[in-house]
Amino acid sequence: MTRILFACVANSCRSQMAEAFCRELGYGVECASAGSHPGHGVHTGAQQAMAELGIDISGQRAKGFAELRNERFDYFVSMGCGETCPFWPGARVLRWEIPDT
Repeated sequence: MTRILFACVANSCRSQMAEAFCRELGYGVECASAGSHPGHGVHTGAQQAMAELGIDISGQRAKGFAELRNERFDYFVSMGCGETCPFWPGARVLRWEIPDT
C-alpha cells in the first residue's frame, strides 16, 4: 500500500487538509501529516472549509515529525515549508509550493 506524508510548518492547515482529502479520496493509500514546528491545533478556518465540503477534520491535531519518526512513507509532500521540511528518509520528495496565508 502506498503511504504519503504531507508536511507544512505548523501542521495546522495545508497539510491537515491534504491528509483529509487523501483519506477521503485516496483509495488504497494511507496518509498522515506533520509539521516542522507544530502549532497548537488545527486552524478553525481549515476546519470550516473542509466542513463545507462534508469532510470533518475537527478531531485532527497538529503533530510534529518526531511522532512519526519510525514510520515509512513512499512519498513526502512538502507544502511550502522549504528547508524546514527538506525530506523524509526513503521517501520520494514532492514539493508543492502552497503559500501559508
